[in-house]
Amino acid sequence: MKDGSTLIDRFLTDSSYVNYSFKKLEMCTNGNPTHRVNEVRFPYSINQNFIKTSSNSGYEIERVKNDTLILSERINGMENDKLKRFYFVREQKLFNIIKREKGDSKNQIANEFYTPTLKSSLMLKLNNAFKNKHSNFKAKGVITIDLKNKNINTLISYSNSSDSSKIKQVKKVIDKSYNLWNLDKFKHLETLEMPFVLKDEKTKTFRGISMKFFTDSFYQLDHFYGGDIRIIQEAGKYFNKGIMSYQNKDYENSIKNFSKSYKLDPKNIDALYNRAAIYYETGKLELACKDWNKLSELGQKRGIELLRNNCKKTTYNNDSYEKL
Repeated sequence: MKDGSTLIDRFLTDSSYVNYSFKKLEMCTNGNPTHRVNEVRFPYSINQNFIKTSSNSGYEIERVKNDTLILSERINGMENDKLKRFYFVREQKLFNIIKREKGDSKNQIANEFYTPTLKSSLMLKLNNAFKNKHSNFKAKGVITIDLKNKNINTLISYSNSSDSSKIKQVKKVIDKSYNLWNLDKFKHLETLEMPFVLKDEKTKTFRGISMKFFTDSFYQLDHFYGGDIRIIQEAGKYFNKGIMSYQNKDYENSIKNFSKSYKLDPKNIDALYNRAAIYYETGKLELACKDWNKLSELGQKRGIELLRNNCKKTTYNNDSYEKL
């Protein structure tokens, strides 16, 4: 974060793939290493060291050199602990570094910074193949792109479904995807392996296939899409109830609602900040200190400052505390 706090984000981690590009008068962002067709684009203008993207927001250019760029968000009315700072490296430079590290081997494994890109969505191809015949199953495996023979072979190493027809359908679609890939940067190879995980879901609110490359972790797949949207929405409802209860001076219910919200969605640390503020306002300093200590453990500078300024030197855990 801009104030130096550890990043707590539903979609990003400290080493996430984020691609920013500047095309004519459009600034484009993309968090998907393999698929860049549907980039987020918005107009921008530059005035000295400020990239203006809307009437009340943009990015400060903190450092720019040939191969590095540091940007920090600027949004009117928002403090530095709510704003992100981005450290960028030029994509081609990073690619060349990884290429050198991998050496002369003709058979290599891709990663999110060393990967071919898709000309169109492979997930869309998979969803079209399944049409409305979605069901709950998941699979993991490896796609091997054979550049020498210009074909693809998909190995499914795990599936929780006993229906072999589903796996055959997945394999069939991926195996026919050779022409979807931009492979110009990998002409020096014979084969390139791409690990992946895949989920097909059918619920009341969602049906379809989601996919993530460069991992064998279903947790990372869920994290990439921000987690379970139903749980996040439920947490948001409790958060809003917490605000309403506070406005009505119903502090007890406000605390309960912020507690439920944070338990459901630990990425929303504002619920923890709000609960601590109510504890402090109602004279429950020890409980406020526990929450500020938790925020300190999460690397939040504001939490560290509140703990230092308001609490005696104390050790805390989730259930109790004791004075040193």
